[in-house]
Amino acid sequence: MTWTFRGPAVSGRTIHDAVVAAARRDPERIAVRCEEHAISYAELVTDAERIARHLIGTGVSPGGVVPVVARRTADLPAVLLGVLLAGAAYALLDVRWPVSRIASLLEAMRPAVVLADHTGAEHLAGAALECVPFAELDPKTDQALPEVTPDDVATLFWTSGSTGEPKAVLSPHRATTRLFGADPCVPYGRAPRMISAAAVAWDAFTLELWGMLTRGGTVLLHEDDVLLPASVRAYIADFGATHLFLTPALFDVLVTADVECFGGLRVLTLGGDRPSVENCRKLMDAFPSIELYNGYGPVESCVFVTTHRIGRTDLDGDGGIPVGRPVAGTDIYVVRDGAPVPGGEPGEIAIGGTGLARGYLGDPRRTAEVFRDLVVEGGTRRVYLTGDRGWLDGTGTLHFGGRLDSQFKIAGHRIEPGEIEAAARAAGCAQAVAMPVTRRNGTRCIALFAVPSEGRVTDESVRAALRERLPGYMVPAAVHLLDVFPFMENTKINRRMLASRFGYAP
Repeated sequence: MTWTFRGPAVSGRTIHDAVVAAARRDPERIAVRCEEHAISYAELVTDAERIARHLIGTGVSPGGVVPVVARRTADLPAVLLGVLLAGAAYALLDVRWPVSRIASLLEAMRPAVVLADHTGAEHLAGAALECVPFAELDPKTDQALPEVTPDDVATLFWTSGSTGEPKAVLSPHRATTRLFGADPCVPYGRAPRMISAAAVAWDAFTLELWGMLTRGGTVLLHEDDVLLPASVRAYIADFGATHLFLTPALFDVLVTADVECFGGLRVLTLGGDRPSVENCRKLMDAFPSIELYNGYGPVESCVFVTTHRIGRTDLDGDGGIPVGRPVAGTDIYVVRDGAPVPGGEPGEIAIGGTGLARGYLGDPRRTAEVFRDLVVEGGTRRVYLTGDRGWLDGTGTLHFGGRLDSQFKIAGHRIEPGEIEAAARAAGCAQAVAMPVTRRNGTRCIALFAVPSEGRVTDESVRAALRERLPGYMVPAAVHLLDVFPFMENTKINRRMLASRFGYAP
C-alpha cells in the first residue's frame, strides 16, 4: 500500500490581489515598518500603483522579468508590489553579490529595465550597468493595469546549479499565496507582526514579506546584515513583533547568546536545515507558550511544503525532529524507481500541487530532468523530484533523511558544490572538491580542496577569485591546496581522508 498525503485545497489568487484586498479592509494599518519609518497599507498600494505605471511606460509587460538589485529597505515592498501590478515577475539580486555575478544573471534575463535602490545603483555603476534608481520611479502612463492570473510567474529565484552555473526558478503567484490563505503554513492569529531579516534573494524573504502583506500584517524590516539578540528584543518590545523565521544555524547562535531575547514572540519558525534538539529544548524550557515550528521545502515549491509544530515528544526520541505534514495546496510523495513506495519506506521526496514552479528560465532540459509526471492512485501528477531522502509515517508526517546527491546545506542555504568547483577551476585549479566540514569547535562550514594548475596559484588567490564570482554564503571558509588528491580503492576521492588531514572533526 502506498501513501500519498495532501494539504488542504486552496483557491487561487495573485499576490497583489491579496495585498490590495488587505489594504481595502484596513487602509490605515501599518504595512511596513523600518526603524521609525512606517508605511500604511494605503500608502503602500498607492506607491505600488505609481511604480507599476512607470514600468508599463518603459515597456514592462505581462510575462516580463524585472530584476531588482537592492537590500531590505522601506522602499523595497512597494517596488516589488509595483512590478507584480505591472504584470511582470521580479528577480531580487543581493547587492552583496559580486557585480560580475549580477551582470551574468542580468544577461540571462534580458530585461526591459533593471531597478536598484541607492546601494544597488552604486554597485552597478562600477560595472557600467544601466539601472533605474527607486527614486526615479514616476508614472509615465495612465493606462489601466493588466490582468494577471495565479498561474503567471511572480518571482524568479536564482539558485545554485549542478552544472556550475546558477539556475532561475520560475515561481508563480499561487506558489506564494497558497501558504497564507485560510489554512496558512503556520498560525498567524490577529494582527501579526513579523521580523524580516532573511536575505532578499532567498525564498524565506517571501515568507516574511508576503506572509504579512497578503494577510494584513506588519513587516518589520531589519536593515542590518546580521540579526542580533538585542535587535530581536527591540522588535518585540518596541513594535510588538509576534513572528520570526530563522535558519537553525542562526537560531543556535541566538539561543546560545541570549535565549531570553525571544520572550514575547507567538511563533518561531525554523527552516533550511535540521534543528538542534538541545536548543529547541532550551527555548521550550524558557518560553513554553512560544509555538515552535519546523519547516521543509525547496525553492522549486516556494518556501515550505511541510511544517510541523515541535513538541516535547519530538525531542525525546532518536528519530530527529519531523519536517511535518503538507501545507495547503501541496502533495507529498516518497518514490523509488519512478513510483511511490509503500508507506513507511524511505525513498526520494517528490512534491506536487499548486506550489510547483513552472520550471527553470531558458532551460527546458534541466526542467524536464526534475519536473516529471508521476503515476499515482487517481491519475498522473506533475511533481518535482527533490533529490532529498525521506519517508512518510502513518499520520502523513514527513521525515527528512538527507540528500541523495552531492548537494548540502550550510546556514540554511542549499549549496551545489559543482558551482563552487567550476569557479575554482576558472581560478586556476586543475581539480577541486567543495564539501561541508565540521570544525573542532562544532561549527559547520564549506571547505575547498584543490590541486592547482601550473602557475602561481595560492589559497588566497583562489579565495579572492571565488569572492568575485560567488555570493558570500557560497565562498568557502577555507581553501586547502594539495599536490594530489587521496583516492580510495574504487578510484573515488577519499573525502574522509581530506577532512581528517586538515584537522576537521570526523
